Formats: sequence, structure tokens, C-alpha cells
Amino acid sequence: MADTPDEITLTAEEAASLRQGFRYCPRCGREMTDRLAYGRLRRVCSDSECRFVQFIDPKVGAAVLALSDDNRVLLVRRSADPARGTWCLPGGFMEIGETPQTTAIRECQEESGFTVEIAGLIDVYYYENYRGSGVLIVYHGRISGGAAQPNDDADAVALFGPDDLPPDIGFASNLDALARWREGRL
Repeated sequence: MADTPDEITLTAEEAASLRQGFRYCPRCGREMTDRLAYGRLRRVCSDSECRFVQFIDPKVGAAVLALSDDNRVLLVRRSADPARGTWCLPGGFMEIGETPQTTAIRECQEESGFTVEIAGLIDVYYYENYRGSGVLIVYHGRISGGAAQPNDDADAVALFGPDDLPPDIGFASNLDALARWREGRL
């Protein structure tokens, strides 16, 4: 999705600071403090009557290892950080009201132009980066339609055979899923 003048965007530093905790309570506006709550140190409102506790949850994303009828894998080249310029499985963050499967299908269409059908789960991966922590759910599937059309945060789309993968694959989760495919474990 391209930025428009009406969209709000954050720098990597701003996104990371938000994942560290609020400075002021979003409920009452009082200053937040660090206190033990629910068994660990958390950001808690300083107003004892407000009782707001901030839980900093991991972001959840989904991706799909989509195969063509001739057993080539669909990859997109990232045009944004993290891992700008590397190849990866199409994927992205879940939105409210979406299932992980719906997210993987939507993200594949947005980034590559291809529609996919989900066939099964490959694995669930945990990661940490400058934005905080996250969980990536990776599915395997089949390309069911569409045509290569890079968009969103991808600037190229290509199909690769098991022996001609590009050397610059981003993300450990993607390397693991692709290794499973190459080894016939999907």
C-alpha cells in the first residue's frame, strides 16, 4: 500500500519506542510507571484508581510458501525494511477480523498479484527485531490464479525451482520453510 498524504507513518525508532511502553496512560492521561503486575515488570498507570496495565503483545503475521503447478515457489523481493532487497515468502501482519489463513491469502495477493489456496501449516516462528517481538505463521499452498504484479512492499515477483533459489533470502523463518520444501518435507 502506498503512503498517501492522509496516512500516518512511523519511523523504525518511533515504532520501537511504542513497543517499549506508553509514557502516559491511554485511559486517564496520568504518567505510567514500571511495576510488578501479573508476575512480571509492566507499564502501569500511576493512578491507583485507574488500574490500567499495558501488555506489550507480539505482533502476529502470516505468510505462504505458495507453489505453482510445476513445483516452483513464489517469492517476492522486499522494497521496505526489514530485509529490504532480499527475497522472501509473501506475507505480512494480521488485521482485526482476519484469520491467519485470510492474512496469508490477502498478503500474497497484495504483494505478488497471485491468488492462493492454503493447503496446510508449515510452522509457527517467533522473532525479535527493532519493532519488538512477533509470531509468524507460515502456511504452504498452491497458486490458484492471478499474474505476477509486485505491489505493496515488494518490488519484484518470481517463481523459483528448488535448485535455483536466489542467494539473498531474508528471514530465518523463510530459510527454514524453504529448506523443508527443498527436502520434500511438506
